Amino acid sequence: MDHENIKKEALFNEVKGSLFEYLVASGLAKDSGLELEFQRSLDANYLTVLSQQDRLIRQYYPEMQSFLRDCAAISQKALKELIPSDLSRIQLTGKLSNSPLARTWAEADLILEGEKSSLPISLKLNKRNSYVNTKSGGVKSFFSTYFPFATGGIQEAFNQKVDLEFEAMAHELHQLFDLPYGGDFKLWVREGYSELPGEIGEEGRKVLKAYYARLARLMQKNFEQIQLSNPDALRDALAQVMGFGSRELIQLVCFHDFKGNASVQSSVHQYSDLEKNLRGLRLLPFSETASVDWEVGDWRLQIRIKPMNKFTTTAIKINCSVKFS
Repeated sequence: MDHENIKKEALFNEVKGSLFEYLVASGLAKDSGLELEFQRSLDANYLTVLSQQDRLIRQYYPEMQSFLRDCAAISQKALKELIPSDLSRIQLTGKLSNSPLARTWAEADLILEGEKSSLPISLKLNKRNSYVNTKSGGVKSFFSTYFPFATGGIQEAFNQKVDLEFEAMAHELHQLFDLPYGGDFKLWVREGYSELPGEIGEEGRKVLKAYYARLARLMQKNFEQIQLSNPDALRDALAQVMGFGSRELIQLVCFHDFKGNASVQSSVHQYSDLEKNLRGLRLLPFSETASVDWEVGDWRLQIRIKPMNKFTTTAIKINCSVKFS
């Protein structure tokens, strides 16, 4: 991929989500006769950001405009049957949209308010046949955040093992590059070696991959323990990890093939769909990679070690994503 295409891809990933959310919300508002009220509800800072993003794609990626409008229109149709009959207000809950409901419905991007109820909707724009990101957390707080009911000090024990595995990886890398290890990567940096995984050669990357796989194996063992001790609480927690922190939440995923010819498709998932799939929950055998994989009925949940840009720190994320049937 040449430099110009890399820049365009980065721009696409940066702006597509927020513009998609706005187009879906504004389209629903227009169809419901609520367009004026919707536009007035938007924060001035949010509108400024949208305007800047719109100018960027007009200049550098003009073909994205019609693509996003098609995605929004198809997504509106997918939501049609779920729209409250007494719809009175449509709100975006993004950081700059100034919505008081953002704290109540933390996972929702859009709220459809009726006279008697509110319908929270999570909107995702995703490449066809790929996993849909749902949650992420720091490696040293993941279990305490999403599985606080787990007994035996799982998070504390996990953190200690993460530190030990980090030390083992650091020793191995320094040995590979004929450097003495002094307890950190200061000498490594002074000697001019890169802190980026893609710049330390094939053998160095093998060391890192083995390290991340060992962390994933530790996660697998923790999940085996949790499943044995409290399977009901585990299912509830995995529902949250899969993006359903509320039973009322509607999850819409718009699958696209932007660079190909396949048509855009939007699918809607409700908690009842997830509940049915959770009955078939199964932890799959460890695959010696950086992820733990669950079979969730017809769906697949992947909980993956996601390194930050620099491998010289234990600031690692755990990324959760779902693949739908």
